Amino acid sequence: CASLGIAPAQSLEQKIAYAQGVDTAVLTASTSALRAGQISADDHEHVIRIAEQAKALIDSAKLLATTDTTAANAKLQMATVVLTELQNYLNSRKKA
Repeated sequence: CASLGIAPAQSLEQKIAYAQGVDTAVLTASTSALRAGQISADDHEHVIRIAEQAKALIDSAKLLATTDTTAANAKLQMATVVLTELQNYLNSRKKA
């Protein structure tokens, strides 16, 4: 995600690394939003739980990368959609 300063990925391995970076960035942004009073503690916990689910998909994609690239890409795509929605939520909570 260019908005996080991460260059777009090309290969499956790069896409996995990219998704891992986005997952970390979402967790960091959620913690920052909590500290800034932009989200509640409950919202922060929900973001963490959902990001953990996305990480599980990323980890699964990594395991499948050498044996089933179609399934790996599908899991990675699901994780990316989830992380994008979390980013959108956190961005919407920023105070102008």
